[in-house]
Amino acid sequence: MKFTFFTFGGNFMWEDIFNYQDWVIQRNIFTQRCRLLDPLNIRRHSGSFEQCKETLLKYIEAYELDDLFDDTVIILHGFASNKRSVKYIAESLKSLKMNVIAIGYPSLRRGTSYHATMLSLFLQNIEIKGKLYIINVGSSCLITRKLLNRSNNYRHYNIARVLDINPLNSGSDLTELLAKISFFRFIFGPMLEDISTPKAASVARLPYDIEHGIIFAPLSAHDIAKKFLSHFESVSFTTPPSEESYAQTIKTIENSYLQPLKSIELLQACRDYIQFGKFPNKNVTPNKSLSSKLSPKKTQSADKTK
Repeated sequence: MKFTFFTFGGNFMWEDIFNYQDWVIQRNIFTQRCRLLDPLNIRRHSGSFEQCKETLLKYIEAYELDDLFDDTVIILHGFASNKRSVKYIAESLKSLKMNVIAIGYPSLRRGTSYHATMLSLFLQNIEIKGKLYIINVGSSCLITRKLLNRSNNYRHYNIARVLDINPLNSGSDLTELLAKISFFRFIFGPMLEDISTPKAASVARLPYDIEHGIIFAPLSAHDIAKKFLSHFESVSFTTPPSEESYAQTIKTIENSYLQPLKSIELLQACRDYIQFGKFPNKNVTPNKSLSSKLSPKKTQSADKTK
């Protein structure tokens, strides 16, 4: 139990395999060596998973960390991103009596099948007592689909609901184009091809008895990408299924943010779907306490305080 050094959180070579109250055990994808990080991303121990977990138990006792709730929400970030990108979603769910966990995984180093296997390991390690809720951002919906269709025993996860935000259930024409070029395959790794339209369309949909909702908060970048793709008339693309066909509960939000995950309306919709299984009415005013808690000025000042 000693102070070592600050880290960057392991965005490129580390995968989260355990989480307790934002204390995280990560594993290096190359060396398989583990490390224990505290909520400030300070490394507190390194070694095997068992050694890191044993050290964590000592910190739990020393710092008198709170007991976990029964229900758990896990949040998966999208391709070429990291778990800091979903911090607004995680913060907005903190008032619910649930464990809220943003899971980090090196999306540029491994494919969706690998990440699905690691997600299964993560869920086994944290031993969820109650219900499980999953929030996917972008292409992580494909990881969840692979996990839950890998076998018929998905029910032991006790999944209550799955929510996709700006999903790529039908894949992406842009990544289909980039995957044809070896340079981009080298830079973005095997997941680039996994989220192309043909690959995504071949992944089985979520089991029918799982509640599934989708939030669309369109990005202006999508329109730019479409204009870019229109110049490649000689390139043929697969016609994907409509994204709306993947879920019956759908909400579209007019997005004015460069980063849509900051939208108060989107955050409120996430809370309502996780809590009640439905989205708020169109004219519902976003929660004022949530708005003040997540306002840019206060968030920045909080970051400086940390």
